[in-house]
Amino acid sequence: MSDATPRPWSDTEVTAAVTETILEYAHYVDTCEPALWAGLFCSDGTFDEGTTVTGRENLEVHVEKLLRLFTATAHHMSNIRVTRTGGRAATATSYVYAWHRKTDGTDFELWGRYSDELTVEDERWCFASRRVEMFGSRGWDVNLAQVPRSPLDPGRTS
Repeated sequence: MSDATPRPWSDTEVTAAVTETILEYAHYVDTCEPALWAGLFCSDGTFDEGTTVTGRENLEVHVEKLLRLFTATAHHMSNIRVTRTGGRAATATSYVYAWHRKTDGTDFELWGRYSDELTVEDERWCFASRRVEMFGSRGWDVNLAQVPRSPLDPGRTS
């Protein structure tokens, strides 16, 4: 295999690498490291939390503005599901409970889900796109897409 040939990734490696990218995302937000956070996205990656921001430089500026609204944050990730969609492509969903201490001392909480498309760029798994969807929130009126939910069968009672 020459240096120009991308190395193959096993399904186990893909799941582990994508999971690590998802966990680093939360870590870099909570440790207030906007450049490292933006580096988790592809060079032309997009982030959608009501408005879409494209490109690492714009993403770094965007997250810096958001982080200035808070004195502390804690993002708790769970229910991570990774689906390989190609040799160097995958989708993922993960649930988040995100606690934020606003600069006025009050708290904002969000329960949500991230829907991701990831690909390999420079031999590391990066977000090609990341969308935030919300189950609910407390402490701030946010305008995010709601997580879709299938209706229950109205004819079924038990």
